[in-house]
Amino acid sequence: MNKAFKTVILSFATSALIATGAISSPAQAAPGDQATVTVSKTSALNPDGETITITGTGFVPNGSLTNGSRPPLAGTFSGFYVSFGKFQDVWKPSASAPSGNRKSVQSDPTRTSWLVPAANLATIGGAAGGGVELATDGTFTITLRVSKTLLNSSQTLIFDESTIGNYGIYTYGASGANYAPFETFTPLSFAANLVPVTSAPAAGTTTAVKALETKISKQVTFASGNKKISNSAKRELKKEIANYKIAAKVTITATAAMTTGASNEVVKNLAKQRANSIKKYLVAQGVESEKIVIKTKIAKPGKKPSTKVVATP
Repeated sequence: MNKAFKTVILSFATSALIATGAISSPAQAAPGDQATVTVSKTSALNPDGETITITGTGFVPNGSLTNGSRPPLAGTFSGFYVSFGKFQDVWKPSASAPSGNRKSVQSDPTRTSWLVPAANLATIGGAAGGGVELATDGTFTITLRVSKTLLNSSQTLIFDESTIGNYGIYTYGASGANYAPFETFTPLSFAANLVPVTSAPAAGTTTAVKALETKISKQVTFASGNKKISNSAKRELKKEIANYKIAAKVTITATAAMTTGASNEVVKNLAKQRANSIKKYLVAQGVESEKIVIKTKIAKPGKKPSTKVVATP
């Protein structure tokens, strides 16, 4: 019996077994089915960066529902994004969440990937534009480097530990397509900041710990009635993080101004919330909570309220 004849017989036999239910054919995703994503590692990730593998199934087009609503893929199947980020609780485009709730790193090797059919890769700029080919059966496999440190860095102007949100791998429709079956969230968690391994000091020697030599004072300004620290204030404070870490004490003196109809208690509470906002940010950057002291004040009439962060030796 020649090889070709054997192949035909095997094909007929396999078809017969499938028809009778003796074996099942591979499941094929149908339009409208919920897509699924699997991530190779989701916990105890290195905060400074670790490469993970992401696989997905069920990302098949579903007529106009999966077409883009804006260029470059308006009116045609526009694929979807695969993104590492710290999205807010309400993030899905299908739930009308604003794009500001979906923050991610837009630089290699952590940038968002855009999965599209091979025919559309060139249209979105190819690999240089983050493009990745989506298989015709709606499956994909990609590798992505995730880094909490990069995501939280001031250079990316995204989030930090004090910002509400959830680290994870997210997928959602691209080019303006709001398609719920493409929206998935896989939570990620990171290990505590890793301490670099250094050579041990020679026997009989001691290692001196650097101490702060002079007092350092920073002023933080809040918008009227606002209790949340701004990104610009975070950037200024971050310049002194190393000094805050070695200081004996860090004192946050927050001030709020009296407004018409407001009681002393309300004003003091606003000042306390401002101080706690700063403290939360500093702790997230590695400053010991125990060394941070909070004080609150009410600004004198006619004087603009200011908040100071003072590190003392």
